[in-house]
Amino acid sequence: MKAEPILQELEVVKERLAAEANGDTRRFLDQMEAWLVEHPHAGPVVNSPEELQARLRAREAAEPPPPRGKPYRVHDPIIAEVHRNRAALYRERQNETLVLKDEPPRKKN
Repeated sequence: MKAEPILQELEVVKERLAAEANGDTRRFLDQMEAWLVEHPHAGPVVNSPEELQARLRAREAAEPPPPRGKPYRVHDPIIAEVHRNRAALYRERQNETLVLKDEPPRKKN
């Protein structure tokens, strides 16, 4: 997302709010306080980072840990083929018998 449209929208909102207060900062702040009185915050209020950390620790202690799942892996066809080839080679070597000869290899003339 590009930042320019967001900045343009913020500028439009700023201009609209400034027009509603006729450019008077004190009037704008009074309107903001009146709006906050009409629309009180319904949720809990956190006054410090320490209080937030304490709430998070209490919440984590009360909730069961999330189930552990398999880690996400990206399917790579080349790596999958290597794994298939290794598995086939392993199966072949499990069924294969190894014969040792007592004779040394012959030298070609």
